[in-house]
Amino acid sequence: MEFAVEVEILARVRHKNLLSLRGYCAEGQERLIVYDYLPNLSLLSHLHGQHSAECLLDWTRRMNIAIGSAEGVAYLHHHATPHIIHRDIKASNVLVDSDFQAQVADFGFARLIPDGATHVTTRVKGTLGYLAPEYAMLGKASESCDVYSFGILLLELASGKKPIEKVGQGMKRTVTDWALPLACERKFDEIADPKLNGKYLEDELKRVVFVGLLCAHSRPERRPTMLEVVDLLKGESKEKLAQLENDELFKTPQVAEYNEGNDGATAVEGESSDFISEEKDEKKNLKEEAVPEITHNG
Repeated sequence: MEFAVEVEILARVRHKNLLSLRGYCAEGQERLIVYDYLPNLSLLSHLHGQHSAECLLDWTRRMNIAIGSAEGVAYLHHHATPHIIHRDIKASNVLVDSDFQAQVADFGFARLIPDGATHVTTRVKGTLGYLAPEYAMLGKASESCDVYSFGILLLELASGKKPIEKVGQGMKRTVTDWALPLACERKFDEIADPKLNGKYLEDELKRVVFVGLLCAHSRPERRPTMLEVVDLLKGESKEKLAQLENDELFKTPQVAEYNEGNDGATAVEGESSDFISEEKDEKKNLKEEAVPEITHNG
């Protein structure tokens, strides 16, 4: 089913920041999808994987990747017919071409949204740390769920941190828990990825962090649309940027309210949410395991 969905979605979309379908094979038990070879692999490989030590992602490249991937997702949400929810936006699904331009990939979990529908109800699929709370708990997939995941991706891109990291014996911390208090105190130098060695434009870093945190708000109605995300990242409207910076979210630390219901809230081992527990039971790491299905009792 995921193969058929991915082929259908790839055949529908045409955008410079979305992976293009070159061909496919479905013969017997064989299933192959053919697309362009991208020599720089994925964003994950540069942030946390085999290319991370090479420090190839300077700030200009990171900003281009942030804007390009945002434009790709905005196309899915607002310009594709019917609209498309990706459902698995994460660092390993943002591929990087030879010019370090972003290509959003892997549409196996994607869903088409009928005209007039606000969401689709489905079994929960996705990756730990990127799941919007209303989707993780209720299975309601919408464009806003992708916005949440994209917010986590932006914070990951700016800070070099994983969506969820271990911080002690039996303790885990989400990137939002860590970044929000620092953003409220305007300590952007402490948020910036150390591998940047201080070489970044603070105004752009500030935009990426503020937009990322607003996208990853636990309340869907507080999140921007992807079209708004693109505009904010480009920084073309000083008025909108001022509104963003003066948002009540960034005036005083509100981590408890902000993260209410999130799948990755700080937790002591044995007291965490279903999603942290499931992650521990699976393989005890947060690499790239997609959660095939998450069910809840009560």
